[in-house]
Amino acid sequence: MSTNPERDAFLKRALALLAGDPPESFALTRLAGDGSARDIYRVRYAGATAVLVVNPLAAEPAGPDENETFVRVRDYLQQRGVRVPALYAADLHHGFLLVEDLGDKRLYDVVRTAPPNAVREEIAPLYAHAIAMLVALQAPGVPPFPADVGNPPYDAEFVLQQEARYFHTEFVASWMGHAVPFAEIEAECRELAADATRPVPGATGRCLHRDYQSRNLMVLPGERGLAVIDFQGARQGPPEYDLAALLLDPYSALPGTLRQELLLRYLREAGGAGVPGIPVLADRAGAAHGEEMEDPWGWAMLDRYGESAIRWRRRFLANAANRLMQALGAFAKLGGRLGRPGFLEHVGTGLGNLEAVLASLERAPRLRDVTRELVALHASREEPSR
Repeated sequence: MSTNPERDAFLKRALALLAGDPPESFALTRLAGDGSARDIYRVRYAGATAVLVVNPLAAEPAGPDENETFVRVRDYLQQRGVRVPALYAADLHHGFLLVEDLGDKRLYDVVRTAPPNAVREEIAPLYAHAIAMLVALQAPGVPPFPADVGNPPYDAEFVLQQEARYFHTEFVASWMGHAVPFAEIEAECRELAADATRPVPGATGRCLHRDYQSRNLMVLPGERGLAVIDFQGARQGPPEYDLAALLLDPYSALPGTLRQELLLRYLREAGGAGVPGIPVLADRAGAAHGEEMEDPWGWAMLDRYGESAIRWRRRFLANAANRLMQALGAFAKLGGRLGRPGFLEHVGTGLGNLEAVLASLERAPRLRDVTRELVALHASREEPSR
């Protein structure tokens, strides 16, 4: 472990407050941070543990930096009743944060290792808690989401550049080597971006985590439920995006029936909490709770609830397409270009989800064709290793 006098001095001060007395010693173990550029360590001291985040940033930022955003969003989520890691100490000048150690078990780990018969007993209750926390961070009320968290709002231009163009640059062109110019899909991507971010009455200022997926939901040791992490990218944006990130997460392919149940659970809980734009799901003949629909993806069932549900479904699917393009771009950059493990093996699921979303939207025909070509190209690459 390299010597860092400023870091070690910060730790000694912080741990003295936590332990009541300065600890005789402490030890640091480097933790994997998935796609993060931050250095993350588990700190062992006086029979206890904490997590140290080291994230020095450029001097004189124009607005709140990533560490300030972490603190602001963490406080917002905690006040909203969302379980987040406790903040023990912070030195924002040097980029040090000492937070609660939530262990190593993620929702992703539970889904990946659970036997098929554990869906009802083990996985479904955890996802139900994930839905409840999502509604809590999105619902109107006090406190409002901080107006300035240092991240640009999730508007149509942001979507076009940071998700659609990112997908094309990193995944389509660079990683897959598919010679399709962005100009061929740009108009359709603009339309998806506009659909996803079209204003909904009363929806201004809703919190968007922007990476609400199974690797960022920790299964709490000794507690029932989950905690949310990696929220420094939060900003104002459409609530449908985070729901799509959870239900269409390439890391954790959910059974179709569970996805349907979670979709309905979200709509009922979000509607009850006053999240803007949520359709009213009055019970309809032939739409019994828990009924297994023919649609394996779980969203065509919304048609039977009327026009408001159909409009919401279109907005949800537009956000889902944008989210999946962003995820595939990240897989290509992190797993392909930067060589980090744990990303490229999820490309197939992500592509399959994107293909299904675009097919259900019944629009963006060129983007849909390009995605199908990418599915075939990816399958041909995988074939020799089977």
